[in-house]
Amino acid sequence: MIKEIILKDLPKLSLNKIYAGIHWTQRKKNKDTYGMIIKSQFKEVLSKEYRYKVSYEFNFKRNALDASNTVYMLKMIEDIIFEDDTYKIIPELNIKSQKAKEEFIKITIEQL
Repeated sequence: MIKEIILKDLPKLSLNKIYAGIHWTQRKKNKDTYGMIIKSQFKEVLSKEYRYKVSYEFNFKRNALDASNTVYMLKMIEDIIFEDDTYKIIPELNIKSQKAKEEFIKITIEQL
């Protein structure tokens, strides 16, 4: 089974914000915002009964983030759409970041 998810309207947040030491209340606010937006577009929670290979494609209109700097966004998304995200459940991730005509995140999930 391969599932494709398109998410739009998520705030662009760089991993550099974490390194800069943003306060935990701001991190919680970011995660709550992501939760609300993602759950409005994708209602399912993927079961921990399976293993998954997940590819994230981040598309930015301006100032595309380095692939490694998208990890903050990726982690919040993963915590919301997967019941569990341990290495036993998600042993492989692929990340792509690029400029595009519109902003969205395409997630491709392959059940192993």
